[in-house]
Amino acid sequence: MINSINMYTPYSTNFRGINSKNVTTPIKQGTNMLDELIKNMVEELRVKAKAVPEFGKFDEIWSEFENKDTAIDATHCILKISPVKYVGAETERFLKVAAIKRDSQYGAESVLGFGTTKEVVDKLNERGIEQVIKEKFIKLAKDLEDV
Repeated sequence: MINSINMYTPYSTNFRGINSKNVTTPIKQGTNMLDELIKNMVEELRVKAKAVPEFGKFDEIWSEFENKDTAIDATHCILKISPVKYVGAETERFLKVAAIKRDSQYGAESVLGFGTTKEVVDKLNERGIEQVIKEKFIKLAKDLEDV
């Protein structure tokens, strides 16, 4: 029997799918929305950061948004300021960004900054911090693909 589909092709092709780890597609849909969500999240944390004491323990503060862009595998992005829990580091704070995948209850986080409360707030006020957060969030979300 002659296969008319492959009649002019001297070799047959076998499609086995695309390995998503090898494909890097730029996020087109929702990019502007993601930028706006990150901008609002940073602004909200700036306001909340005024409550962080200069010395001692405090409860972690955060700001988050729900990600609606299906091209990104994380469902939520969280920006937070947390205390350093080591003796002798009572004036140090972490500025972290996290990507959470709610349906699987897994997440990944990365430290954006470290220092005193003033240094962390200065980091939040840096020009271009939103772009840094966006890149970290996308990278962290990629780490959650196989979870």
